[in-house]
Amino acid sequence: MAFAFDNQWDDATTSAAVCGAMAGCHGQDLYRSERKLHVFRDMLWCGASHQAVAEGVILGECVNLVRRLVNEAPSVMTPVRFAEEATGLADTFGLEIDVWDEQRLQQERCGALLAVARGSAHPPRLVTVKYQGSDEADAPIALVGKGVTFDSGGYSLKPTDSMKTMKGDMAGAATVLGTLVAARRLKLPVNVVGYMGLVENMVSGDAYKLGDVLTSRHGKTIEILNTDAEGRLVLADVLDVAVSQGASRLIDLATLTGACMVALGTDVTGLMTNDQAWCDELVAAAQMCGEPVWQLPMFAEYAEQISSDVADLKNVGESRWGGAITGAKFLENFVGQRPWVHADIAGPSFAEKAKAWLDAGGTGCMLRSLIQLLRELG
Repeated sequence: MAFAFDNQWDDATTSAAVCGAMAGCHGQDLYRSERKLHVFRDMLWCGASHQAVAEGVILGECVNLVRRLVNEAPSVMTPVRFAEEATGLADTFGLEIDVWDEQRLQQERCGALLAVARGSAHPPRLVTVKYQGSDEADAPIALVGKGVTFDSGGYSLKPTDSMKTMKGDMAGAATVLGTLVAARRLKLPVNVVGYMGLVENMVSGDAYKLGDVLTSRHGKTIEILNTDAEGRLVLADVLDVAVSQGASRLIDLATLTGACMVALGTDVTGLMTNDQAWCDELVAAAQMCGEPVWQLPMFAEYAEQISSDVADLKNVGESRWGGAITGAKFLENFVGQRPWVHADIAGPSFAEKAKAWLDAGGTGCMLRSLIQLLRELG
């Protein structure tokens, strides 16, 4: 519990400080008999307004929600379990939720998402969470999250070191869920819909293969040349759902490419867009929150790398160069003319080593920036 006395700080500083203190008290040691970090029973904030402290508590709890989901063991946090967590949170905070099971996904022709899920014993889910804080006639902002609850790489099998942190390949979906909960608790005057595509990418006799050609919900066909480029296949169908359901603008969050980490390191989110003004709004919000982002180009020439001789698209570029951008160019095919920003959070969403202010594991990055953006839009 947090208490405030004597309003001397500005509210933005207070909220950020409270959020940071709450995140700093929680660790990834969910299964240790003796925890390394211990949560304070009470915190006293001098020179802070009650409202700012309350908002900071909400942000801190939602950042920690994202971190807990990411830090959970992958055999526990399956697609079905994630959907159950989302349903419980929606019931608790009064959010509208819709969960598509495997049969509904087949009815909706989500062929790309279903192909990725085929190799796993755990069935896929598509979770939609709606928050209406504005006039019903206002078209919602769509937040789309990649939710690969574990990524083995499929037949393009990852080496052991690269697979160790793949329980965090659902950080995009976790961030979307945490953001929707925060928007509802803060009562932001904006309409937001979160879409989370949930799968496991595993190897089995029925797993999708190199050389397969998939048909996406949009209708575009996709040649598979790397089963470890699975997140873009999931997002292709989920982005199409968001567009077809009337989203005005879109932001997707995904641990999409190691190439983005090569380009920007592990602390910076890469942004790519089809609409500069929309991207500028997200950049401004991230700068306000102190979350480092950097925009990468989306030159038309990059699309040539994902042109296929046997299908409409192939799921990886001709070479490894510019891999973060070719991944974004692939996704661009599924957003139509809607303003869209792709946020590649592969680096900052999971810290392999503890920092002075945050334990290792899931970080909850970009949640505060998204809330700042939604606040300004409202």
